Amino acid sequence: MAKIICFVNNKGGCGKTTTVCAIGMAWASLGKKILFIDLDSQSNLTSIVTDTDPSTQEWDTTLEDAFVGGPEFGLPIVHVNEYIDIVPSDLDLSNFDKDTTRFTGREYLLADLIETVKNNYDYILLDCPPALGLITYNALVASDYLVMVTNAEGLSYRGLKMVASLYNEVIGNRRLNPALQILGVVVTRYEKNNLSEMYLGKIKNDLGDMVIEPVIRKSTKVAQSASFQQNLYTFDPNGKATQDYKKVSAELLQRIEIK
Repeated sequence: MAKIICFVNNKGGCGKTTTVCAIGMAWASLGKKILFIDLDSQSNLTSIVTDTDPSTQEWDTTLEDAFVGGPEFGLPIVHVNEYIDIVPSDLDLSNFDKDTTRFTGREYLLADLIETVKNNYDYILLDCPPALGLITYNALVASDYLVMVTNAEGLSYRGLKMVASLYNEVIGNRRLNPALQILGVVVTRYEKNNLSEMYLGKIKNDLGDMVIEPVIRKSTKVAQSASFQQNLYTFDPNGKATQDYKKVSAELLQRIEIK
């Protein structure tokens, strides 16, 4: 049965999608069966994993159709290779709140959909939108583990604290997900300067050994890989950020296996 992991920050541009993709693909290279679920209407994860252009690619069905159709409709899974599948999203997902108002218990919609497929995978990775709305709430309710992704800078740090508050709300309600655990905090786009050092110190002071080492060093190749809809391992296999992500992926996998 799959372990379900959501990747969250309230701020966009912190490298969350790159992190989800890099970790999932690293685990797939070890023979783990991975399902990515793209919970962001910008569909960046979908475009990178499937190597498609979101401005031209149209999927027959997407995650939004599954939310509206319910568990009987099923998840629209796209097969990528032997070890990787993905549930794609598109701009229609931005209608989630409006399209699901008629449902009761909307915080369980994603968990109910995942229940139908989780025996088919080792890990299910959820790429959350840069907001703490109902979709992210669904992700926390459905997950076994939470990974917080942040830069070492002010707005991202504030977003991290908001995620921690939402996490406490979810585990504090026995009807939601009291078993949810924080797997770790991944610090991305790090460059050595006084400001980054200050915020990295704050993060480590707040969260201690939850912070995953190493931090991901800033690299222009990361942004370029996303722009070209390519995963980092293909675009920059020997880059410094790529090597950092390999180490972070190994550390996260070890943390899961010893829990």
